Amino acid sequence: MPQPLLFPRPLPIWYDLKCVQPSIKRQGLLIMTDTRPCPCNSGMLYRQCCEAVLSGRKRAATAEALMRSRYSAYVAGELDYLLRTWHPSTRPPGLDADSITNWCGLEIIRTEQGQAEDAAGLVEFRATAGSLHQISVLHEVSRFVQEAGQWLYVDGDIIAEPPRAGRPASKVGRNDSCPCGSGKKFKKCCGR
Repeated sequence: MPQPLLFPRPLPIWYDLKCVQPSIKRQGLLIMTDTRPCPCNSGMLYRQCCEAVLSGRKRAATAEALMRSRYSAYVAGELDYLLRTWHPSTRPPGLDADSITNWCGLEIIRTEQGQAEDAAGLVEFRATAGSLHQISVLHEVSRFVQEAGQWLYVDGDIIAEPPRAGRPASKVGRNDSCPCGSGKKFKKCCGR
């Protein structure tokens, strides 16, 4: 069995309680193991993916990697990281932890440029947020720039999502497939 890692500050519990209030995520110590998947849906383990970027041990190598790490930071409530990776020209003065949405799914749709040798890039994504029987989707094309070897989020254009046929846009049935993309039923995933 992998040795658990103890984090000195509260970190995410997305793998045990998806789509819970960020204030719950910040309570107490959390034990993480090497076997937990990264919340950015990269298919990698958290420790091999976004944790190294969020902790500052390495920089995001591409605009997509920064997008994924920022999504994981939103899930984890890592507000300092979000502000550090926001371009100064568009960065807000601060973020309110209690206003952060309960993210529970990320899908990268496409990228343009944004590689290590590029100065700028675009990442189009869908992020799913939810709570019991309420699901919303943020579909955005985000702009990133690379300055002094550091990728930074600049801004994005939100794309309106058409409502699902047969249901109000924000309602999901308990036995429907979860819109976060996990492949599970809603009641066994984000609807818990």
